[in-house]
Amino acid sequence: MNANTPVTISYRFILAGGVNEEITLRFERDTFRLIPEPGPVPFWAALSFQRCEHCPLSGEICPFAAGLAGFLDHFARFYSYEKAVIEVTTKQRSIVGKMAIQHGMASLIGLIGATCGCPHLAFLRPMARFHLPFAGDTETLFRAFSTHLLREFLDNAKDGRATIDMSGLRKSYDAATLVNRGMADRVRAACDRDAAVNAVIVLDTFAQAVPFVMDDDFDELKALFIA
Repeated sequence: MNANTPVTISYRFILAGGVNEEITLRFERDTFRLIPEPGPVPFWAALSFQRCEHCPLSGEICPFAAGLAGFLDHFARFYSYEKAVIEVTTKQRSIVGKMAIQHGMASLIGLIGATCGCPHLAFLRPMARFHLPFAGDTETLFRAFSTHLLREFLDNAKDGRATIDMSGLRKSYDAATLVNRGMADRVRAACDRDAAVNAVIVLDTFAQAVPFVMDDDFDELKALFIA
């Protein structure tokens, strides 16, 4: 396999009446950064439009919005509660689920956010590299905490030991929540119907859940490690 050949992940939405929408995302093979689709971007993708209050970027385009712009108009006519069969295809496997459009879109939007170049969402890119669509809350919590601890080890390991610090993860998800709120405002300007906006809201519920689980001393996961 050529090192320059992109990695692809495809989302196919099959809706009532035989309507099919397919989105294929391409990623750099080594870094797993999203490769933007060529072409102009809409007004709501301008960095100055509904800019996140903590955005450190200085360019003209919001990378998260630009990543969404390539497909969001495909779903502008749908309501969030409409059901769809959604098939996600990677080189290794295909995963199929039947659910409301908003839940499938939340998975897709989360993948784009993690890989688009937004500095506040970059901490999610290792999870995106091993993308698990339609994951439940417990699965996602396990992946989030495990990924953070591996990052801590790789950043700080000396002589096989590393300091465990979870405070950075809380700050990262707090920042992600602000990004999600800003993106919801952008998407409202782009779509007349609610599928995309509700997808962002669904995505954000997890970002808000992480600090609560940490405050509860990880009780939700402890039982998994009882011998």
